[in-house]
Amino acid sequence: MIAQRTPPLIEYKHFSVSKKPLAVEDDDENRLVLTLHYNGMITECNKAGSRLLHCMPSELIWQHISRLLPQLKNVALMEGSNLNPYLHFLTRVGYKFEVISLNGARLVARVFFCEIGSTEHRFLRVIICPLSQERMAS
Repeated sequence: MIAQRTPPLIEYKHFSVSKKPLAVEDDDENRLVLTLHYNGMITECNKAGSRLLHCMPSELIWQHISRLLPQLKNVALMEGSNLNPYLHFLTRVGYKFEVISLNGARLVARVFFCEIGSTEHRFLRVIICPLSQERMAS
């Protein structure tokens, strides 16, 4: 008896892979990408993201993340040597954060947190993806 092959349930699409490494400087028009020290201070910001907030990247450097994400004002980013599990949970469930630019403009975004770097020099990467159809009332 010859066994019949079942068709795959998922079709995989092959995407071309960019040879350019991913970095904070990448010009992604739809995202704000930040690098933070564990104390919450912004150390890097991508140019496209700063345009979304209508400011220069240098204006965001050494601002606390809660300046942009006020919901993080009293939230510890780290628990011990790991990312706060509550923030990890919010990322996983697609929680919508309020983002406030330096000039006071408000928008709604999904926010993703991850740890980057080596064990000696670890930082947090925060990726803020605005939901263009949703704006917060001022």
